[in-house]
Amino acid sequence: MENSPQMNSERSINSIREEFVTQTFINGIGKQVFVLFPQFPFMVIGQIVDVINDYVSVNVDTTHISEFEKGEPVWIHVDDIEVFYIEDEYCKIPSLR
Repeated sequence: MENSPQMNSERSINSIREEFVTQTFINGIGKQVFVLFPQFPFMVIGQIVDVINDYVSVNVDTTHISEFEKGEPVWIHVDDIEVFYIEDEYCKIPSLR
């Protein structure tokens, strides 16, 4: 398996993904974010408060997760995130009630 991508590079695709996603969240501090988790039907909408290593702190505005209280920060590991969108000046995340 000499030609395996894993063996030919010093960094795995997982570490590159984690670094990219973490940096994207760092760049989005203070913005609204929509996050989907792979477990059904978990999602969070809230403001990105902080990023430490590969954990993101989000003040929850909307969620289906009963353990997360509205307005309270939650820490989310980037590996637990399936899909996310950080709003920008062109596309805002709608308010869900």
